[in-house]
Amino acid sequence: MTIDGPNIDGPNIDGAVFVHGGHHDRSCWQLVLPLMDVPSIAVDLPGRGDRPATGEPITYAMCAQAVLADADAAGFDRFVLVGHSMGGLTISRSAFDVPERVAHLVYVGALAPPAGVSVAEALGVEVGVGQPDSAMLPAIDADVARAIFAGDMSDEQWAVARTSLVDEAVNLFRDTLPGFASGIPTTYIGMTDDVPVPPALAARMIEQLGPDVDFRQIEAAHNVMLSQPATLAAIINALVREAAPD
Repeated sequence: MTIDGPNIDGPNIDGAVFVHGGHHDRSCWQLVLPLMDVPSIAVDLPGRGDRPATGEPITYAMCAQAVLADADAAGFDRFVLVGHSMGGLTISRSAFDVPERVAHLVYVGALAPPAGVSVAEALGVEVGVGQPDSAMLPAIDADVARAIFAGDMSDEQWAVARTSLVDEAVNLFRDTLPGFASGIPTTYIGMTDDVPVPPALAARMIEQLGPDVDFRQIEAAHNVMLSQPATLAAIINALVREAAPD
């Protein structure tokens, strides 16, 4: 299912909104935000930060509501929306709900499974077996997390990156999207050495997003926003300029 989105020749944008992936919080964007040329915010999705778990299953509809609440609080009517890893489902749901507010979608090593397909199904894994939808999964062991997220980081970079690791809502591995917005300019940024979303899986996500996706690639591992923030920020800043020409 798709719904029509805005034409690229829309009004100027107010800023950029950054969405973290699974087992992370908004602090994973801490090195990118100061490099942005426009006002930018990072969102804590439900289950972490100032939106702690409440005992109910967390859904992508709730995540989209968090994105829009923070955009509203920042005074952003129309914005570029950036999602990393599982954050791809949140930005997809946000754009589906309010396509007129999204000037450009940027998927960074992100997942975008077809409507009705969960992250667990897309990855072919079982998550939280026997646990209720309301459960929270413990943060990934630091050594394991470094191997899958940060294979290109120095010890100094990892010391910063590991502070972003948090518990994750099991239901975000089980919930699905109702569909995707159409007509919103979209860029996918893939990483050559990504473990959770390797190039072959990224290609499947790009195919799902449509025929006109702008593809960029960075020689990096999964958490590129912490290992190469300047490279990533430069790409996103250029996309912002394209989305809001003078």
